[in-house]
Amino acid sequence: HKMSESVVTENEKTEEKRLIISHVNAPERAEYVKELLCSKAKFREVVITDTAGVATVYANDGGIIVAL
Repeated sequence: HKMSESVVTENEKTEEKRLIISHVNAPERAEYVKELLCSKAKFREVVITDTAGVATVYANDGGIIVAL
């Protein structure tokens, strides 16, 4: 939940931004993070995608990456 608080409090005008959630073999966790973030703020668009390339090294198996 700390990540979701940071996303909301550290970003202004989230309703104008696209929320991108990338996951490493964790589509259920990505959906959970989406629901959690959308319950705290509005976004212009929400995209969930699989990670690729070097991002998989940083997130590791089961990891989540959030970008605005």
